Amino acid sequence: MFGIQESIQRSGSSMKEEPIGGMNAVRSWMQGAGLLDATTAAQSGVGLARAHFEKQPPSNLRKSNFFHFVLALYDRQGQPVEIERTSFVGFVEKEKASAIF
Repeated sequence: MFGIQESIQRSGSSMKEEPIGGMNAVRSWMQGAGLLDATTAAQSGVGLARAHFEKQPPSNLRKSNFFHFVLALYDRQGQPVEIERTSFVGFVEKEKASAIF
């Protein structure tokens, strides 16, 4: 059905594993990926006004090998915001979460 993916998998290429220390490169790449600073966002009218879970993640998240959730984002006019690409960076522990927010 998906000829390209099947031929890539058959060729023997496997995913490269990287140590967690390599996440700094990911974070630096993500920082410049179409983000607006607060002043520019305020002047252009771009911004998130509301977010809520349409489907909650499981309560035993750390015990799951795979989990699924749906987060809906809305702008200031109440229109849904579409996200093109996401990336998991890491868990935020309860102690650190209070410092972030």
